[in-house]
Amino acid sequence: MIYCEEDLLPLSGLQHFAFCRRQWALIHLEQQWEENLRTVEGSLLHSRAHDASLRERRGDLLILRSLPVVSYGLGLSGQCDVVEFRVSP
Repeated sequence: MIYCEEDLLPLSGLQHFAFCRRQWALIHLEQQWEENLRTVEGSLLHSRAHDASLRERRGDLLILRSLPVVSYGLGLSGQCDVVEFRVSP
């Protein structure tokens, strides 16, 4: 099955779904979300991971942040925090 753009689920929802399906439904279906101390701390700790302008090259290694990904076959879309690409010989 191939999903349409409007049917794609956010990749970030997988963690919520695995932890608690009700939490997932509240956040992703009913759009009920409230920041708390833990979510604010997480945002601060992840700030560099979500900065797409930060790119690094270290020899044959390329490090990208906030890399958009999509799978129409799996019905998912989202952003990877940090991804490393290495040139293989």
